[in-house]
Amino acid sequence: MTIGFTLRAATSASALGLLLATHPAAAQNPADHSSHAAPIASVAAGAALTEGVITRVDARSGKLTIRHGEIANLGMPPMTMVFGLKDPAQAQTLQPGTKVVFRVEDTGGGNLLITHIEAVTQ
Repeated sequence: MTIGFTLRAATSASALGLLLATHPAAAQNPADHSSHAAPIASVAAGAALTEGVITRVDARSGKLTIRHGEIANLGMPPMTMVFGLKDPAQAQTLQPGTKVVFRVEDTGGGNLLITHIEAVTQ
């Protein structure tokens, strides 16, 4: 038992040393995760967004036609297609030709719904 405990303690100490060497912020306050949680969340959220260009707006039905890149979360290749908006009122604020990033979800039965969309400013 002593050998196992010593080996585990040495391994844990090595891992902790490696963590502190590669992430110095972890040494400040182990309970404070604010210094490294935000970038991870930003990367995760950003990875789910798809780039596109609005080609048509149907404000009455709350639908957009978008020429888009690959939609990774759905395994969909680049193409142009019509999407419904989770918040149909957003169609009033968007125009053809607007570059956007958006997230689309399959709500079942092949119904694709934009759950997040924002114009890209250059």
